[in-house]
Amino acid sequence: MLYRLENVRKSFGTKDVLKEATWQHDPGRVVGLVGRNGAGKTTVLRIVLGDIEPDGGRRLVAGGTTFASLDQAVEPEGDEPLRAFVARAQEGLVRLEQEMGRLEEAMAALGAAGNPDEVAALLGEHEEAREHFERMGGYEADSWVDRVLTGVGLPRETWERPVGELSGGQKHRAQIARLLLTDASVLLLDEPTNHLDVAGIEFLETWLVERKEAGGRAALVVSHDRRFLNAVADRIVEVAHGRLEEYPGDYDTFRKLKAERERLRAKAAEQQRKMIERTEDFIRRNIAGQKTKQAQGRRKLLARIERIEAPREDANDLNFRFEEARQSGGRVLEAKGIVPGYPETGALLEPVSFLLRRGDRVALWGPNGCGKTTLLKSLARVLPPLRGSSQFGTGVLVGYYDQEMADLLPSRRVIDVIRDEDPSMKEGEARDFLALFDFKGDEVEQTVATLSGGERGRLSIARIVFGGANLLLLDEPTNHLDLDAREQLEEALSDFEGAIVFVSHDRWFIDRIATHVLEIEDRRAELNEGNYGDMVRRRLAARAVEAVGAKGEPSPAPRPTRDARTAERQRLKVQRRLTELEGEIECVEESLKELLTEMAGPEVWRDGDRARKLKGKQATLEQKLAERLAEWEETSLRLEAEVPA
Repeated sequence: MLYRLENVRKSFGTKDVLKEATWQHDPGRVVGLVGRNGAGKTTVLRIVLGDIEPDGGRRLVAGGTTFASLDQAVEPEGDEPLRAFVARAQEGLVRLEQEMGRLEEAMAALGAAGNPDEVAALLGEHEEAREHFERMGGYEADSWVDRVLTGVGLPRETWERPVGELSGGQKHRAQIARLLLTDASVLLLDEPTNHLDVAGIEFLETWLVERKEAGGRAALVVSHDRRFLNAVADRIVEVAHGRLEEYPGDYDTFRKLKAERERLRAKAAEQQRKMIERTEDFIRRNIAGQKTKQAQGRRKLLARIERIEAPREDANDLNFRFEEARQSGGRVLEAKGIVPGYPETGALLEPVSFLLRRGDRVALWGPNGCGKTTLLKSLARVLPPLRGSSQFGTGVLVGYYDQEMADLLPSRRVIDVIRDEDPSMKEGEARDFLALFDFKGDEVEQTVATLSGGERGRLSIARIVFGGANLLLLDEPTNHLDLDAREQLEEALSDFEGAIVFVSHDRWFIDRIATHVLEIEDRRAELNEGNYGDMVRRRLAARAVEAVGAKGEPSPAPRPTRDARTAERQRLKVQRRLTELEGEIECVEESLKELLTEMAGPEVWRDGDRARKLKGKQATLEQKLAERLAEWEETSLRLEAEVPA
């Protein structure tokens, strides 16, 4: 055990955030903390960190456990160079290195004075310090600093800049880099991906997994990025109805286990309810008759029974659709040599041209600062391009979502924002409409200035829905939404029949929504069919071809006509193997799902032998799944690149 929350209660005013919450974080676990906005995730982090005290219950911390979080991170300021600021996170290594240097100097002085016995004594101390230094990775420390700085998106040309001169985003990434290099037992990360582009997120995923595997380091992570949780988490803890409930596995497994657990709980609750009704009926009929003793006994039995609580819905009460006020023509938007940028800083991209048709959903993709948002603003005509133009098709109505939501006036009430769109709308109609976006009762009287980020996001989406747009231009629409709201938005956009151009770092969201990706790299934009997964597969195939070329082997050439039949037979053989692998993967995944469902039961962990056997079976299935997935990827690449076996 690293730490444990035991029957923790916490309230803010009249709102009970945590009620009898119990959970234990064990060594070597990277745990994803999930729950709807306002459920208490940040409160849990603050209690774990010791920033706030629970109203009831207790926080237990094992000896030697240390914590590090972004909330505690030092604010970058002053003239200290960026690299030096980040490297100071390794203060323990620096002290060890200084101690080794001191011992070396002392041994040299004693040796020169002819005191071999004292040198031998210090040599033991030096060896102990050196071994500790090596275990902590001291000899790789410099390379770690370089790797982390590059990984979080701070290029080499920024490393010697004073930290006080960095932009806000760069300062935040510097804090993340410094945090990753600490030797704390537990990292507490609250939305760590918010200021990282996808390359940075993928680096963070790799770093957390390597950190865990190399030294058993643990982390507690709050994130709305489902792919990120799948990549790093080996446990998911959900905050719901004031309690903490743990599920083994990643986010996908959590969703399956939660659904199954709730199904079983609902079934058990219903069976118990019927039993209680029958028992109460027996008591009523017999309490004063010949079976009085039996009735009294059953009354005592009922008093002792622990009631099974039926699952309660804990999702945002959202229920909306993007419905077009009118249908546009087939050609929705044509970009003709648009050059996004600002007069004072110049062009961000080379000319961008593409045609958007009705039903197309284009994700703008590229690293932070490449010009995605600026391009979207130019398409929305919020910001004029430096050159080029865009033309809307017949009957196009535009709905634009600004990630900063600067178009929501702070002084306006929630209900005013919607009625401003149609002054003839009655208050009751506006309230009914806003209820679809989880604004109810007095909440519609709140001013924009008092809303949380998630509430403002929902309000901005509500306004777009009300406008009946048939072309949606969306800049990071999921940024402030919790997981339930993201899934509702995905459902609504999936059913939308108009066209969409959007910016997002949420890879899961892109996979669900995009039909095309406009990839931006080295100031050039190229439109390709498919979603995020398709883009990754294209890149893997390209790397495989490059790797073949790098080895000096000839790239696959078109086969001569006389070999066409042989080539076709070979292709069909590979295709059959791919199909077989997909079937095998599905079977293993189903077996793993059933096993994890069985392991989710609390009775399993009371039986040590059974738990060990199930864990062994889990390891075997996971190994088998990893092998099949690796073979599937290799076979897929062979089929795509037509590389013979």
